[in-house]
Amino acid sequence: MDIDLKGLRAHVKQLKAHRARSPIGKIKTGATEVIRANFEEIERLHLEHGATWTEIASGLAAQGVTQGKGQPLTGRRLTALMHNIRTRAEKLKSKAGARNRTPIASRRLRDVPTGKRVSLSPEMNRPAAANNLPEMISEDEIRRGELAKHAHLLRKP
Repeated sequence: MDIDLKGLRAHVKQLKAHRARSPIGKIKTGATEVIRANFEEIERLHLEHGATWTEIASGLAAQGVTQGKGQPLTGRRLTALMHNIRTRAEKLKSKAGARNRTPIASRRLRDVPTGKRVSLSPEMNRPAAANNLPEMISEDEIRRGELAKHAHLLRKP
C-alpha cells in the first residue's frame, strides 16, 4: 500500500500545532518562579525572623501563589520548592566553576615566577643508564612460574 508522504507530513504538522504543550519544564502555576525571584527574602523570613515554612506558605497563598490545580501552597510544598531552587542554583554554580577553571589555572601559571622550574623529587628521578632495565622474562618462564604456584593442586604421578 502506498501512502502520500507529503500529505502525511502536512497532517502531522497540523496536529502538532494544535497539540497541548507539555507541562514538563514549563511554568505551571508560577509558584516556583515567584519563590525563585524572592528566594533570599523568603529564606531571611525563616532564618532571621523565625517564621515557620507553614506561616510563609500561608502568606504566599493569601497573595495568590498556588500549587497544582489552584490549591493553596503548603509548608511542605514550599520547603520542597526552596530545596529544589537551592539545589539547582548550587548545580549551576558548580558547572560555572568547572567552566572557569581553565582561566584560573592559566592565571596561576602566569603568576609563577619565571626563575622557578618544576622538577621531580629526587626519589622519582631514575638514572638514565640503559643497563638498569629489568631483564626480559620469556613466556615459557612465566608459564612455569604460574604452574609452580599451583603445583600443590595437581596430582602427583
